[in-house]
Amino acid sequence: MAGKRKANEAGSSNGLRGDVLCVLGVLKVATADQIQRLAAPYLTYRHTLKKTAALRKEARTASHRGAANDLRRHGLSVDGGRTRGGEEVRISRKPQVTAMT
Repeated sequence: MAGKRKANEAGSSNGLRGDVLCVLGVLKVATADQIQRLAAPYLTYRHTLKKTAALRKEARTASHRGAANDLRRHGLSVDGGRTRGGEEVRISRKPQVTAMT
């Protein structure tokens, strides 16, 4: 791949974007950590060789953060600011409903 990705710049897969959409469909507002823990709880014990808890958490949630960024670029979610702990909050964007005539 020599060029830049056009559709999903963060390189997320369909499965990861689906996980993010499923979690945001239920919770409406979630952090990347919450999305990862609900969608892929088996990843909790990955990256245990990282020295600090912050580095382990960053490595564990990187794929879901990328998927959420791709969904934001597609207009399916929006950034909702940050928590007191500094984590980015993702908000589900309700689909536009048009009246049938």
